[in-house]
Amino acid sequence: MFPKDFPEKLRSTILASEVVGKKVKLKSRGREFYGLCPFHNEKTPSFTVNDQKGFYHCFGCSAHGDVISFVMNSDGLDYKNAVTKLADDFGIPIPQVKFDPIKENLLERDYLILEKACQFFEKNLHEGSVSEARNYLKKRNLNSTISKKFRLGFAPNSYESLTNFLKSESFTDSEISRTGIIGQNDKKKFYDKFRNRIIFPINNKKGHVIAFGGRTIGEDMPKYLNSSETEIFKKNQTLYNFDKARKAIFDKGYAVVVEGYMDAISLFANGLENVVAGLGTALGAEHLKELFYNTDKIVICLDGDSAGIRAAKRTSEIALPLVTAKKNIAFAFLPNQMDPDDFIKEFGAKELEKIFINPTPLSESLFEFAFTELGIDRNKKISAENKAKIEANLANKIEAIRDNASKKYFSLFFKDSLFFLGRNFGKEKKNPIGNFGGRIFPKNSANAQDSLAINIIAFIVKFPELASFRDDISDVKEMQFSNENLMQLKESLIELIENGEKNLLPALEKAGRDNDISEVKNILARLGDSTLDSNLVQFRILLLKDLLLQVSQQYQESLGEIDEIETHQSAITSQKIKEIFDYKRSLEQQILSLELEE
Repeated sequence: MFPKDFPEKLRSTILASEVVGKKVKLKSRGREFYGLCPFHNEKTPSFTVNDQKGFYHCFGCSAHGDVISFVMNSDGLDYKNAVTKLADDFGIPIPQVKFDPIKENLLERDYLILEKACQFFEKNLHEGSVSEARNYLKKRNLNSTISKKFRLGFAPNSYESLTNFLKSESFTDSEISRTGIIGQNDKKKFYDKFRNRIIFPINNKKGHVIAFGGRTIGEDMPKYLNSSETEIFKKNQTLYNFDKARKAIFDKGYAVVVEGYMDAISLFANGLENVVAGLGTALGAEHLKELFYNTDKIVICLDGDSAGIRAAKRTSEIALPLVTAKKNIAFAFLPNQMDPDDFIKEFGAKELEKIFINPTPLSESLFEFAFTELGIDRNKKISAENKAKIEANLANKIEAIRDNASKKYFSLFFKDSLFFLGRNFGKEKKNPIGNFGGRIFPKNSANAQDSLAINIIAFIVKFPELASFRDDISDVKEMQFSNENLMQLKESLIELIENGEKNLLPALEKAGRDNDISEVKNILARLGDSTLDSNLVQFRILLLKDLLLQVSQQYQESLGEIDEIETHQSAITSQKIKEIFDYKRSLEQQILSLELEE
């Protein structure tokens, strides 16, 4: 019951360290404070608070937010109560919105009539003779336990059964007309909008039923039907399953958005509980804002068909004014035009979660969407004219970004991507998802480093003479892996080779490294009976990519020291950064040249 701009007043008035300091013992370090994270167990402080920027961040568990989200997460409060608590704790008066008892009474009756309607639908599904509806849910792998958890129901094929039930419960005509689920014909006679449909109750954040969605089990159109908007139900502000998903969203550190009710229920039933869904309408800015109140990361997982890709593209554009260095969205693109429910049935929930954990960032998605939007074939040689079109398309996207840091680095990423576009034409690996591929490395740099290390180790096992490989750039014995386990594995392998061991894999397994070499075995199987001569170029590429990844990381760290950079190619003012960039570019050119030799 406070004005919409009041939370922002709290953020600008209250120091983050004052709020966090009540829960965490903080020590000053320059312009920041640090201490032990309250959200996970740690012995070495990795939790920082910055009063100038107004946020906290944990480098251990990635917890991140402002004063309001800290109170929400540390005290287990919802958004409104967290704002109220902060205002009370710091003696800040809360501007009052006039309380209207008549309106409040009407809202209570609205909640009550919708709850009664929900009970009516539930009873029809579980106690009525509606085997067709129950069979439909069984085919979708939704058992009675899940059905009851989500309070699924069934609307009979009748124009008056629900209307008569509500009247029998002593609700007035005006109350019935406000539900959004009862219509009126030209003669002002009530009729049931939902008929012969599976019913999905839609709740608000507190778990109160505020509307319904219905899926026909016959040939009626539309296939899905939602309640009409009412005083308590606004489609552009409501997300399906948000009330059940909030805790999991906080625990996992991100929210997953899917298209429909069935996808959300399927994921939830398979243990992926941090999932919400739209209501048959496009995801809007208010939906994203609501999610950003609860998490810093949103993963959009829409159906893999062309309609899903179009919806993802639209969402990416809506998100641009909202993204910041702290708040970002990413996309999980599923192969073969699958929806999440299909993917789980074929590959399982764990494989789907892997995609959610390493989604395609917004910046990469926008770059690929540009090809679709402009009708340019990603797999054909890109002309200078088409590059100019792509650059202009992306420039418009950059203009929509309000956060200065995001605007700057999105621009740099696009310039870099355009610079290398088509330079490896004919050698780029196609991604099974469609056009969303062509990267030198996996999305996660740690995964990329480990993948390269595993491949290098596998090559040495296959061809032990590579343990002594050395050229002008690389030295196998001296090279370092960031993963300590893989580094130890490489050193153990070289030691075994130098001691004359012939059965390398069994020896490594005896040393207790069987888990580390499981992927090595897979790579060895792919190498088969091939010779070193036929694989030497590939080995050199692996070594160069490992070095390139390290140089690229050093380059990105160095960029943080420069405030104003216009492009990667011509406006780097630091000599140190220019030298790193030149070396990075030379490595990339060498990799491209070697790949053309394969």
